[in-house]
Amino acid sequence: MSNKLWSFIRWHFQPRHIFTPFATSNILHHLDPLPDNKGFLVAGRQHIYIFGVRVASIQRTTPWENK
Repeated sequence: MSNKLWSFIRWHFQPRHIFTPFATSNILHHLDPLPDNKGFLVAGRQHIYIFGVRVASIQRTTPWENK
């Protein structure tokens, strides 16, 4: 039970943002190559914190094309 509680606290609380009213962080999960070497598909998440407490986690998937 204490393991689940600790995991919950670690997920929802970020001490480095505790004195910041609003903070975001982007975490890159992986890159998938697009067909014909046209670039990559970037998959990741954006986390939104208010005074160190995570209030949202948004999945982001964006094409990153070579020009």
